[in-house]
Amino acid sequence: MGSKTRIKEGRIGDRILFEQDDDTLKVTIEQGIPAGQMSLLSIWLLLWLSLEVVVLYFWTQEPTQGNAGIGYAIYSAFWAFFAFRIGKVWMWRRRGKELIVVNRKGMSIALAFGQRGLPDFFAHGSYNTPKRIQENPQQILRTFEKAFWSLGGETLQFDAGKRTMVMGKQLSEKDANALLKMMAGACKRLSSKPSNS
Repeated sequence: MGSKTRIKEGRIGDRILFEQDDDTLKVTIEQGIPAGQMSLLSIWLLLWLSLEVVVLYFWTQEPTQGNAGIGYAIYSAFWAFFAFRIGKVWMWRRRGKELIVVNRKGMSIALAFGQRGLPDFFAHGSYNTPKRIQENPQQILRTFEKAFWSLGGETLQFDAGKRTMVMGKQLSEKDANALLKMMAGACKRLSSKPSNS
């Protein structure tokens, strides 16, 4: 007679959802931000798009003299780079999430937009136990990575061969520690169980 698997669901802080049973831990880290910050991000994106519309209007209305065409082209390339970056952050804050799964076969992590995201899979034994990323107050870039207009600011990492994988974007210290404790426990518990495959 098989025993029933008990599923435990819960939250860590405001952004982390988890579901676990005897064989699997599934973690979803939502990437939404408060409505005020999302409004600022949307306004920034709209203003950036409007700026290019104005530039293109003047570019097409006035005859170009000398190297003006090259100047417009260089500006537009610069504009397109930042438009892509701002648009990607806007989409990430609306639909993005980090998905982490630990089961008897190993651990996978994925950055997903909605339901789409390609996971990186690591079999047990091929990675080190996850740990906290040590903060360096001397690095000014870490401050910018934690801002709502950035995609960075990871709090956890693990080594897998020559790769270092990071996760837990912009989590508070308390939430990152709670997630780390849960993941480390699941990795230890599930790696000691034999896989059915």
